[in-house]
Amino acid sequence: MALSPPPPFFHQGFSAKLRLIVAAVAAVAVMQLDHAMNFTKPLRQGITLVLHPVTVALEWPAELVEQAGLLIEDSLRLESEITELRKVEAQNAQALLLLEQLRAENANLTGLLELRKSIQFPTVATSIRSAQRDPLAMRVIIDRGQDHGIRNGDPVISSSGIVGQVRRVFPLSAEVQLISDEGLAVPVVIKDLDIRAITQGLGNQDGFELKYVNLAAPVTPGMQIVTSGLDGLFPAGLPVGEVISVTPGREGQFPRVIAKSSAKIGTTNQLLVIRSANQNP
Repeated sequence: MALSPPPPFFHQGFSAKLRLIVAAVAAVAVMQLDHAMNFTKPLRQGITLVLHPVTVALEWPAELVEQAGLLIEDSLRLESEITELRKVEAQNAQALLLLEQLRAENANLTGLLELRKSIQFPTVATSIRSAQRDPLAMRVIIDRGQDHGIRNGDPVISSSGIVGQVRRVFPLSAEVQLISDEGLAVPVVIKDLDIRAITQGLGNQDGFELKYVNLAAPVTPGMQIVTSGLDGLFPAGLPVGEVISVTPGREGQFPRVIAKSSAKIGTTNQLLVIRSANQNP
């Protein structure tokens, strides 16, 4: 019995090259027919309509990322602009503060010059160098001293009124006891009533108390207080302060009169030291 040849593993039809040529020719023919007759247009439109939601859904993440990028970019830009505006605002505020300080200093210097003309005694212009480290000591240090003719006991004033009195003198500086210090007493007059009294500091920056006020004096808040000149140190008529409260005393006791100082330490830096009347010019 003769053996038959083995069957082929794969059926051999048209060759692959021939099939490729046929497919290419068919594709070109279909494209030409479609171009001439446009018979696939409804099919394309239908496919496009069906795939539109899918296309939109696929494009949405990219659009979301793009919008998020734009938002982040705008946020960073706005943050940068806000930072720059804050810097400009801080610079403007600093410049405005400096301008106000210069205006205050100019007004104080102008007032000191006018006041200097009305004082019969020699004066020495000075500036506050520093304050005492002890907050309970109402004293400041000025940048003029013995070498500039300043002596212990000399009155110290600003353009707005009495500041205090020199208590210790050094060659190039001096210590000034403020009128708010409990240890400083200045003879004064309540200007509206022409009634004499003596100041005593309250130990803080708020002001001082008037001692030995006439029991029958109708003292009221707002009345002005000036130096009387009776001590021979402070010239008469210099502003000292203003009455802010009056508490009547018991029978036979003096009323408690509280006043605020005319001179505000901290708002002015330029001062005048009046050389005492008992000193030679």
